[in-house]
Amino acid sequence: MTLNNLIFIIYGIPAFLLCTLTVVSTLSIRRNLSPTFVVIYVLSTAVNLLTYLNVWLSLRLYQEPAFNFYYHFANATVVLPIIQQFLVGYCYFAQNINTFLLTIDRFVAISALDW
Repeated sequence: MTLNNLIFIIYGIPAFLLCTLTVVSTLSIRRNLSPTFVVIYVLSTAVNLLTYLNVWLSLRLYQEPAFNFYYHFANATVVLPIIQQFLVGYCYFAQNINTFLLTIDRFVAISALDW
């Protein structure tokens, strides 16, 4: 396994698990939080997790000889690599939109306190 992929695994798996735990925790206390914040936060986290998994499959694992079977299968389907490459850019765009929405939501919540 290449060093880059090893580092990606070492920080990625615990971060993925903690992110999932954070979503579960946020959903369990959603009565105490703003409904818009919870929806945007869960959507943002889901997009982040999807981006991590998609980037892992489409940009990282092609360097590993142990995963050649997946890429032979993906290339045989013809459309799967196209979908994965499209999702990389789409997920990055969705991350930016979610960050913008979360920032606007928090800004409105803070400025509403001053009124």
